[in-house]
Amino acid sequence: MTEEKKEEIQIFPFIEGERIDLLAPNSKWITLYSKWHNNPDVRHFARHVMPRTPEEFKRWFEPPSGHGAKEGIFFTIYHKNDKCPIGSIGFDRINWVNRNAFIGAVIGEPEYWGKGLIGEAAKLLINYGFTELNFHKIYASIINPNKRSLRAAEKLGFEKEGVLKEDMYVDGNYVDFHQFGLFKRDWVKKDI
Repeated sequence: MTEEKKEEIQIFPFIEGERIDLLAPNSKWITLYSKWHNNPDVRHFARHVMPRTPEEFKRWFEPPSGHGAKEGIFFTIYHKNDKCPIGSIGFDRINWVNRNAFIGAVIGEPEYWGKGLIGEAAKLLINYGFTELNFHKIYASIINPNKRSLRAAEKLGFEKEGVLKEDMYVDGNYVDFHQFGLFKRDWVKKDI
């Protein structure tokens, strides 16, 4: 268990879930974020092909440059029963004028894979995006070999908008890159 997990840190959930909460990123977990994004198994489908240092993650805690609005909103996925951070999720490339953003998530601790926690975190974040941020559309991009994420996107109500053929290089092969979209009107109708 890492030092970040052992150290007693006060938790302030921003969005509460059943098994997980979404917390604002905590600067005390910077080395943990770096560990997740550099782990070969975790970064494989996320396509983090360049190493990321703890110093790069410190930028999450810096205010946006200039007078513009934030282009990203990120959260730590916190496991309530185990009382530890297990991953991150957020919106990136937010377009505040057109009211849309990309969603991305990672479970950094492999022992939590395959337990439906990303689905729970995504539902919480999507609901926040549509009900509090008033997004019109949320996008997701997934590469072909990542079958779990492809199923999860469809289960959440995302619809495939296109496929970029042989667009990403993974494990010595070019694979398809799937683009998904979810509209607020469809999310509100769906009982998720």
